[in-house]
Amino acid sequence: AGSGVTEAIDQYLARTLRGGGNEWPFAAEIEAVWGRIQFHGVAGLLAGQMSSLADWPDDLQHRVKQEAQLQAFWEESHRSVLDNLVEGLALQGVRSLLMKGTALAYSIYDDPSVRRRGDSDLLIRQSQIEVARGQLQARGFIPRTKLHGLFFQETWLHDTGIGFVHAVDLHWQVNDSPVFQRALPVEEFFASARALPRFSPSAAMPGPAHTFLQGAINQASHSAKGYYVEGDRVAEAGRLIWACDNHLLSRAFVQTDWEELVQISLARGLAPLCLEALELAQSGFATPMPATVMESLRAAPRNSELANQLRQTNRYRTFSADLAAIETLRAKWSFIVGHALPDPVHLRKKYPGQAHWPLGILYMRRWAEGAFDWVRRG
Repeated sequence: AGSGVTEAIDQYLARTLRGGGNEWPFAAEIEAVWGRIQFHGVAGLLAGQMSSLADWPDDLQHRVKQEAQLQAFWEESHRSVLDNLVEGLALQGVRSLLMKGTALAYSIYDDPSVRRRGDSDLLIRQSQIEVARGQLQARGFIPRTKLHGLFFQETWLHDTGIGFVHAVDLHWQVNDSPVFQRALPVEEFFASARALPRFSPSAAMPGPAHTFLQGAINQASHSAKGYYVEGDRVAEAGRLIWACDNHLLSRAFVQTDWEELVQISLARGLAPLCLEALELAQSGFATPMPATVMESLRAAPRNSELANQLRQTNRYRTFSADLAAIETLRAKWSFIVGHALPDPVHLRKKYPGQAHWPLGILYMRRWAEGAFDWVRRG
């Protein structure tokens, strides 16, 4: 669909989600509308208000219902697997925090299954990694090949045998970028933790302000660098599911949450990203925001170090900034080695035509290309 049609579809979907009465305004754009529903991740939300879709084409209504049912089945299976893990970690003295989509699903959404996601993010302390890995293995999880460029998290997979393979991203830092780790310290997340009894007795999540700021960073990062929707990598801002997250989170804020959000945003250069997230909620759901909050955030510098880091397209400058943010020489060396010696599986995927070459030759090719690119980019 052209940009004009896409914009019209997005506006129509936003109005529908806000509960506005909308007659079906399109002619032959059924596939285009379905594509935008998939992009925005809102099939579950739409299925929850089917009466508003009464004049939609039958085929499109059927797709929405079918997608929502699949999400509900996935949710039931995913929760069972993850609940078992969280409670097992707690029994071993490992305190964990559910983050991002799963934390939101079980805190601000009436029906967790409408908050579509592909995995769950679990934060632990670095000192307890080995215990956590043991619990994952004991519950049938297997580690996925480490993705190049991720140094502070790893993905574990659980095959249910009934068609679902559940993924858990195990984090020991809130963000994989050392620059952002300074703005979102792990211990601060644990100190802000709130119980999440709707998920399981031992489950917890970060506090409202920290959850919102982590979401704001992730949304800005995905918009700039891309993310996967139905297997395709896209780089586009303004997803309605993000707007709904921000809308529901901010609507649940009390005065102290707003004060903490503004204080952290201004002190750590997160104000531009926080403001973007709040404005996304306003554009998608007409969310009322405290005037003093918006004024404070708008008065802050737009070109903070963190905002510029997210917008940075030169990977070598990103690498240099992250390296400079790491405090110890040992950690710096590990970071350099991790970039220089990526997982062999990743390397063979990078050079599929030469996957049969000896590994040493592939590493030398990567180093030579990297050095050339570094010089070329200046």
